[in-house]
Amino acid sequence: MSIKVDKRTRSGRFLLSLAAWLGRTLLALLGATWRVEIEGKETLARLLADKKPHILSFWHNRTVIAAYFLSRQLLKKGLNITLLASQSRDGELVTRLVAGWGVETVRGSATRGGREALRGIFKAITQKGSSPLVVPDGPQGPLYGFKAGAAVLAQMSGAPILPMGFAASSSWRLKSWDKLIVPRPFSRVVVVVGEPQYLAKDLAGEVFEQERLRLEALLAELTSRAEAATA
Repeated sequence: MSIKVDKRTRSGRFLLSLAAWLGRTLLALLGATWRVEIEGKETLARLLADKKPHILSFWHNRTVIAAYFLSRQLLKKGLNITLLASQSRDGELVTRLVAGWGVETVRGSATRGGREALRGIFKAITQKGSSPLVVPDGPQGPLYGFKAGAAVLAQMSGAPILPMGFAASSSWRLKSWDKLIVPRPFSRVVVVVGEPQYLAKDLAGEVFEQERLRLEALLAELTSRAEAATA
């Protein structure tokens, strides 16, 4: 998906704000029809009870489901969340969309503003106690590839990665690079929440790479479990 709007112009800013409002409204209407089932409610309950920062992670093409789920199950229940969004036009739209839910955004990606973004997310965790939302295969793939950023952030901050799998019984798939999944009305949506994953600060080299691959496999497993539950 690409939003071809010039955010530097007044009309461009208006169109982005309008698109963000429409996005929130449509998601609320659509999501209200879904039958959402959660595996791992105990983990979510602990997260909400102690309010300690966790690095929320899931695959990029599950963003629509995740946005609805997180806004209803975590944001509305008081969890402070910070989003890492790219510096692209699409990232600007996402920033405006989540701002309507009270989510702060740090801008950057692996290709643009990566170091600054990592520092911003680190400060959100350590200074504000915020749980960052980091999509490990975004913003442009490779699909289902767990990039090192989330693991490095977990090492630096001491906050665990909370992996989550999402799936729907019936959905549209958009013609984006990740084949973004949009559940159809009245779909059965399954969320599988994994256990928090802590990473030692001294991991490096081949040991770090093995841990990155383990996290990649874990996120794939949780997503497969969610898909199997919708069959």
